[in-house]
Amino acid sequence: MNSLEQARAQINQIDKDMAILFEKRMKAVEDVVAFKIENNLPVLDQNREQFVIDKNLAYIQNESYKEYYKEFIQELMNVSKKYQTRLLNNDIIGYQGTQGAFSHIALQQLFPNQKEKSYKTFKEVFQAVESGEITQGILPFENSYTGEVGEVLDLLYQHKCYITKIYDLKINQNLLGVKGTKLTDIKQVYSHHQALSQCKRYFDLYDFELIPFQNTALAAQYVSETNDKTKAAVASTETAKLYELEILVENINTSAENTTRFVVISKNQNKSGNRFNIMFTLSHNAGQLASAMQIISKYNFNMESIQSKSIQNIPWQYYFYVEIIGDASDKNAIALLEELKANCKEIKLLGVYNK
Repeated sequence: MNSLEQARAQINQIDKDMAILFEKRMKAVEDVVAFKIENNLPVLDQNREQFVIDKNLAYIQNESYKEYYKEFIQELMNVSKKYQTRLLNNDIIGYQGTQGAFSHIALQQLFPNQKEKSYKTFKEVFQAVESGEITQGILPFENSYTGEVGEVLDLLYQHKCYITKIYDLKINQNLLGVKGTKLTDIKQVYSHHQALSQCKRYFDLYDFELIPFQNTALAAQYVSETNDKTKAAVASTETAKLYELEILVENINTSAENTTRFVVISKNQNKSGNRFNIMFTLSHNAGQLASAMQIISKYNFNMESIQSKSIQNIPWQYYFYVEIIGDASDKNAIALLEELKANCKEIKLLGVYNK
């Protein structure tokens, strides 16, 4: 064994010893978390962190190593904080909007009695899942009448989150107003743009000004707070109760089968399920999309859905979303994904779930 091999063998042994010590350290972190939960303490203790860094730096005898060891121990502290955050926030489900929003209604039906946390935007839900601030997020994905929620599809493409569950919620939109409001009083109607679109046939009968709002529940909250009979909102019956509004007209959505599909996202992918979906991009060569479809057919998979969407900030570039019937852990599915990988510019296994 020459000197290089000897050095590498020594490094391998040290790495093995460090892995064992790392596991012991993380176990001690779990004990710290248990204490913090019991005593309602925050993850970050800045004074403690600086003390640990300074204390450990004092163990390094070789001055030329100190700046690198400081970086190493700082990164170790960051890993510890991430793990503590995940443990402290275990089983918290995030959603966009506020109480009474359809996302919140779907959350309560899927995860009754679970801890929950609201966010202002879809992007914030994705960021919270990625950071470990919450374990899962629930988001609207597609409506049976107005189609996909484009922003959520974009965020699934951009973030390292995976679909682990889907849930279809029957949506009944209602026209809400403050107590004593008559239809003839109304001048403006507020709601999420999708909700307004879902009620197009009803609104074609009136000359209301339709004003898009961040979500249905916030629109209802705004109307309630203004206490103005000239303003109305489109939202759920649950929201009407929450903000003490009258239901002026029930079920104004155009489609009687109005349904929104919600997706549950997580940092961790399911290992098996009877559906999986993928997103991929292709080069601008003739027949590329047809070739991708032929590969899916070659392995005897049926596509339940296929959509295309332009990639933000890249003109004339598109990604494709495909939902496939089958188990992603099946050997044919694995072979399919490998062959698609060789024929696509990019491909992402977006989710594995049961339907």
